[in-house]
Amino acid sequence: MYWRYKTISKNMKRFEYKKVIGFTLQQKRAFEVLEEHGVNVNKFIRQAIAEKIKSDWRKIKEQSNKQYCPF
Repeated sequence: MYWRYKTISKNMKRFEYKKVIGFTLQQKRAFEVLEEHGVNVNKFIRQAIAEKIKSDWRKIKEQSNKQYCPF
């Protein structure tokens, strides 16, 4: 029993930051269809966000590196 608790606590520490987001009714239905096909919706959303950040990272980094110059 101890090893099981230890494994669960390690996985729980992985997600320390929580963000609440809303979805439309159409998106909810799409998630329900994914669940019917055996897809883990939480993992699906996390993976989609990671792919989006990876593909857009160069643009995000450029915007944050711009320095303010009043002239």
